[in-house]
Amino acid sequence: MDRYGFPPPWIALPGLSADNPATQGAEEACIEAWLFDWRTLSADEKADYLDRWDASAEWREAIAERFERDAAWLEQDAREAAEWAAAHPLPTRRRWWQFRR
Repeated sequence: MDRYGFPPPWIALPGLSADNPATQGAEEACIEAWLFDWRTLSADEKADYLDRWDASAEWREAIAERFERDAAWLEQDAREAAEWAAAHPLPTRRRWWQFRR
């Protein structure tokens, strides 16, 4: 274990690549545990951590893209998602008793 907490994904999950994120199971749990610690670090500590663990350019880019979003980006993404959802309503769901026999 690193002094900052969990080891980075490229160490803990050597079969995982930066362009293929974990989306389920033990890999996802490991990423979530790592993220919990990652988000507590300052910008300088994050840079030190990436250097100390010899993060590749691919991993640095993936981390910045996936986990380093600022509040303005998140707000814009939420607005776009809400607009899309409003433009694409779900069809009315029929209950079993509403079907003709």
